[in-house]
Amino acid sequence: MRIMREVLIDLSKRGTTILISSHILGELEKIATHYGIIRNGKMLREMTAEQLNADCPTYVALKTDEIEKTRAILQRAFGRADMDEQTGEIRVYGAHAEDVAKYLFGNFGIVVSEIRTAKISLEEYYEGLMREERK
Repeated sequence: MRIMREVLIDLSKRGTTILISSHILGELEKIATHYGIIRNGKMLREMTAEQLNADCPTYVALKTDEIEKTRAILQRAFGRADMDEQTGEIRVYGAHAEDVAKYLFGNFGIVVSEIRTAKISLEEYYEGLMREERK
């Protein structure tokens, strides 16, 4: 995979346009400069990597022993705090990890057991777009 990525990147730098159709979105995210998302033969979105990056927000992911109480507190304090059902983490958007941890412990005595900053991936973006289209 690594060698193939290097070959494709090298060809692209030489001015060659490469069209890849794939569901291995994590790999595409590493090399693509433009994206076109198609469903049932219809172009849903066409964007540059920079536009995709802007549409995929950064968030703070955290775990505590009091997950529901913590989510409600963070929702009020930071505006958007979602549960990630797959990981059991709370995702807080528009905040910094240190501020979230200090706020929880300083005001409520809630200890954060895990915390990290992450970004919405191409795969998550794609899945969200597919859910929107089904509605």
